[in-house]
Amino acid sequence: MRTDVVLLAAGLSSRMGKTNKLLLPVKTASGEMPMCAYCAMQALDYLESRKDGGCLIVVTGYRHRETERALRVCADRIKASSSPVQMITVVNTEYRKGQFNSTKKGVLNVNENTPFFISLADMPDIRAAHYSRLESLYTNQDAVRPFYKAMPGHPVLHAPSLRQRILDMPDSASVRELLLSCNTLNVQTEDPSYASDVDCQADWENRQAR
Repeated sequence: MRTDVVLLAAGLSSRMGKTNKLLLPVKTASGEMPMCAYCAMQALDYLESRKDGGCLIVVTGYRHRETERALRVCADRIKASSSPVQMITVVNTEYRKGQFNSTKKGVLNVNENTPFFISLADMPDIRAAHYSRLESLYTNQDAVRPFYKAMPGHPVLHAPSLRQRILDMPDSASVRELLLSCNTLNVQTEDPSYASDVDCQADWENRQAR
């Protein structure tokens, strides 16, 4: 069964001041990589581990040219891979309308009969194993959603039936609102990665100090 991943990378980074947080350098075994590219690589690791692959759909917006340049390493990886994995980049010119508007732009590109994750490009602690664990719990639910203690997290796995429901909702809505009305499996974990994003400078400094 194919699975797609919608990775949101369109936000204003308003709490980081003039810094585009998606370009902050994340350390890897071979050097450093912009955060958005690193998060995309983890999603690709997950998709490439699957027999049926899937598509990584990255939604950009704010300073999108910088983000797209950072993502070239991911596109090069796809070209060199023999696995059934694709990657597309969607530019949301309406990114100022908020995260749910960007979510809809990404979900529009999901295959109609495909389960899909919604994930965030400012969560560098999420690895392929985090996606795989949630997928292993997916049976007949509308969604599988991780929690760290009482905090809802990402990525969230959605059944194909939620695709059109998301597209039909107004920009003022949220995925959280949708999940409250669905048959959602809330997965309680002791893994803080599911709820650890980089919103402000303090978040980044705390992560760097580990």
